[in-house]
Amino acid sequence: MIEKNFKNISFISIIFLLPFIDFLKNNVSEIDIVLGKSFYFLILAILFLLILLTYIFNFFLRDKNFLKTFLVVVVIYWFAFKHNFLKLVIQSFFDKFYSSAIEYSSEISLLLLIIFSILSTILINKNNKFFRKFIFIFFYLTFFVSLIQIFSFSQNSYVTENNEINLVNFKDKLNDKKENIYFFIVDGMLPIKEFEKNYKLKQDDFLNYVDKKNYKYIHNSSNIYHNTTHSLSAIFYLDKIFDKDGKLKEKSKILYPTVLRKDNKPDLLKNLDNLGYDFKWMGNFFAYCPKFNLKYCLNRNVNTTIDPYLYINFFRQSPLIQTIWSFGLIFNFDFNRYIYFEVNNGMGRLTKYLSENQKTNKPTFYFVHHMSPHWPYITNEDCSYKNYPGNENLQGYKSAYICTLKKIRETIDFLKKFDPNSTVVFQSDHNWSMSKNIEEKKMIFNLIKINNKCEIKNNIKLNNVNTLRLIFSCITGDSIEYING
Repeated sequence: MIEKNFKNISFISIIFLLPFIDFLKNNVSEIDIVLGKSFYFLILAILFLLILLTYIFNFFLRDKNFLKTFLVVVVIYWFAFKHNFLKLVIQSFFDKFYSSAIEYSSEISLLLLIIFSILSTILINKNNKFFRKFIFIFFYLTFFVSLIQIFSFSQNSYVTENNEINLVNFKDKLNDKKENIYFFIVDGMLPIKEFEKNYKLKQDDFLNYVDKKNYKYIHNSSNIYHNTTHSLSAIFYLDKIFDKDGKLKEKSKILYPTVLRKDNKPDLLKNLDNLGYDFKWMGNFFAYCPKFNLKYCLNRNVNTTIDPYLYINFFRQSPLIQTIWSFGLIFNFDFNRYIYFEVNNGMGRLTKYLSENQKTNKPTFYFVHHMSPHWPYITNEDCSYKNYPGNENLQGYKSAYICTLKKIRETIDFLKKFDPNSTVVFQSDHNWSMSKNIEEKKMIFNLIKINNKCEIKNNIKLNNVNTLRLIFSCITGDSIEYING
């Protein structure tokens, strides 16, 4: 009897742990970040809830077989974490045969999982021997295969240090004191002239303001690429990431934000290390620093017991997040306000952090990905919260753009007092989503303040990469090799 109970408990434990094992497998390259207090607290909390549910079911069903009921509860719990996977399979099927039904894939997935759960409950309660043997083999096999995949990745991680192939390297010929560098990505921001043309709103006041603050706004600027992933990847490699044939170069096969994970050292980070700089990253909800590399985060939160971002990512595989979101909409709970609004305000979060902390003696490169005026449009012109639905909402974009100009002013004023000798860049990674073609999508907002000794030549295209090459040349005295595009 004891041996049988031990076998059943072991089997139930395997099923219970599978969603956590799958989560580790899906996030294996950041496993050192995931395995913390928050993760272990989550395991204990879910275990407690499942045991509590089992007791409740047994009480109402007047069933004395606790382990059998617990097995049913755990199997249904496992099914729940297959919701997203099944939804993607259904979407793929509908995309080929019934594209009009794709929007119902989530509901169909949930319905199928309910049916599977009911059938499993019936078969377990009837002690169906074939079903028992099947799930025994299936779950144990799944568990050990997943563990092997995790351990094999740990031994042969694809996230390795880049080779010294065509390394962009700046040698310090000046040995001067190094000042802080602030590089702000204002995501999806129209160039000033394009904004004026589309909205019939002159921005002479802003241009005069930045000019008086010794910032230079560079009109007619275009970036190398037309999307965030490629543009920001090029920043970290200080170079184009594709060769002439349109293939990723050997050294730039790991793209942003994965390139910031542990043990990666793209050209930008190597140069910063060589020059004695720290690198700090202020991301947003879509590329949140703690999910990739804690050592780059300003607020590391490594020892927190409750990590909402980890929990959101974990439960995203189940119907829970979507269900909570749906109920939130029914009761007028605005998730954009409480999830995206603050996290996507990179400039505000940085200035708040700096105002509450003393400057360090070591020079720092601050990379701030401010998720505005990019969609979702959740700011009014005065930067208070307001939600504009849709990613092509012209009024929403206008409000977000004017708010971003306001944020830029506030950041300039703050840095003027806090760090007057720093180098500061405000650039977009690409144009707005309403661009008519790729060339228009490459046009960017471009505002720079650099060392007075440095010369900004009008015939040089200061895209994201060339701007950084100019900055490194200024602080090292090394020669510049600009790239075309």
